[in-house]
Amino acid sequence: MKLLELLSWGDNRLMARLAVAGALSGAGSAVLLGLVNTAAEEISDNGVDQVDWLLAGGFIALAIVYFLAEVYLLSNISTQIEQGIDKVRKKLLDQLAHADFAQLETFGQSRLFDSITQSTQVISQNSHMIGMSFRSLLLVIAVMIYVFWLSMLAFFLIILVIGLGVVVYLRMGKTLTAWFGKLHQVKTELFGKVADLFSGIKEVRMWSLRSNALYESFRINSLEKEQIGAETHSLTFRQMIMGMTAFYILLAVIVFIVPVYAENFSTTISKVSTAVLFMIGPISTVVQAMTVLGSAEQAAQRMVVLSKDLRAIKEPIVDDGTKLPDTFKSIAFEDVSFTYPNRDPRHGFVLGPISLAIKKGELIFVTGGNGAGKSTLIKLLTALYRPVSGTIRYDDIQLGTQNIASFRNKIATVFSDFHLFSDLHGIPEIDPEEANHWLNLFELSHVTGIRDGKFVTIALSAGQRKRLGLITAILEHRPVMVLDEWAADQDPQFRKKFYYEILPQIKARGTTIIAVTHDDHYFDAADRRLHLEGGTLHELDRNDPRGRI
Repeated sequence: MKLLELLSWGDNRLMARLAVAGALSGAGSAVLLGLVNTAAEEISDNGVDQVDWLLAGGFIALAIVYFLAEVYLLSNISTQIEQGIDKVRKKLLDQLAHADFAQLETFGQSRLFDSITQSTQVISQNSHMIGMSFRSLLLVIAVMIYVFWLSMLAFFLIILVIGLGVVVYLRMGKTLTAWFGKLHQVKTELFGKVADLFSGIKEVRMWSLRSNALYESFRINSLEKEQIGAETHSLTFRQMIMGMTAFYILLAVIVFIVPVYAENFSTTISKVSTAVLFMIGPISTVVQAMTVLGSAEQAAQRMVVLSKDLRAIKEPIVDDGTKLPDTFKSIAFEDVSFTYPNRDPRHGFVLGPISLAIKKGELIFVTGGNGAGKSTLIKLLTALYRPVSGTIRYDDIQLGTQNIASFRNKIATVFSDFHLFSDLHGIPEIDPEEANHWLNLFELSHVTGIRDGKFVTIALSAGQRKRLGLITAILEHRPVMVLDEWAADQDPQFRKKFYYEILPQIKARGTTIIAVTHDDHYFDAADRRLHLEGGTLHELDRNDPRGRI
């Protein structure tokens, strides 16, 4: 099972602990059943003249063993599984953090979110059923050993009936699993419609045709989910009923068939019948758990596949502790080119080859039309993408698997689709005077502040949040800063302040700044201007009108 494989990641003793506790619980139950039958037989034969202290003592001792095993198994199983899920989640997040960024972009956020959060939640919510079914299965095995000791014929007939029931049950389970897959898919689509409504509520309100179309799409999707859900539940109930019916068939076999072919079975029929009745509870638990475990198994399958796919695109980084110096003279591109993975090279976008030298302390603007390659160049410069050919040098040091992480640590970024963290992660100490200076310069001191290593609030406008993102980058004190269309969300007055007042102050600290921009009115603020057209890079005069958007 992928579920057990998943939960055993990094813990080879999980199955052993479950097996020992389950075996003690199951064996204890079986032996307790045998003691009760033996005591009942003695009472039937001899009456209740005196207490059989040996049987009573054995019963008490075994009851204690059974109790302790049950407490361990059922009280700690959830903890064991939660620890396993925690290890799985950490492993997936670690693989995600070390995956090749260009290939990771093709995965889609929904798949990553589903596997790392929703799938783990499915397993976590059903952890008690996993423990109960495991314990019940071992208990059934233990009782069947007891039945074998009582009557070999009864044992084999029960095995035959159970085997036939399992075959039918698994066939029904295969169909049910397929329906659960359909149900998961339609749920994902339904949640996508709800997400569209939440994210695009303004656009929905602004056009009745869009609102009606979205509602109709949601209605059809919801109806489909209802129909698939109803069929899935119906199949689930049929499967459960079939499993329970097997118990009555077992009793019929014991009462009507075994006595015909087994001599002296009348002396043990009550014991075997009691054993079968004793198994009804555990088998019912296993039967009921199969459906739940089916959804947990599917969740585990999705996580295992995701882990395999993430492992296949792991970035080839060798963390040997190599660190690049904090100061540099230049960052150089030497015939660097890039094309996106999994795309036809005859029709896909190609950037380069590019040869470029960026000197320390320069303020460089990158310009170009939509689709010219600006974002791709930025991701190459920040080492999120690795060149298909050519080399990148940090002074005389060629970037490679051993120092790429150190190179990224030199670059502070504010991407166009940046995420603003409320906590200033990674900044060990914040100078209050410096922080207040930048908050005042960015005209934000009246709406937020920094307290205990985090912003007081980030519930601000898009432009103000962009300013907080840049303040975060400034407070990181890294030697290189990359800004992607930073001024796009700013009003004209603050935009002018950004180019002629804020950028010069950042540059005065010795920071090298590379900024993607369309603001042709402020090209003169840069030391150099790099212009991209169709993946080809040209250096233009700061006031050259070509390439203006």
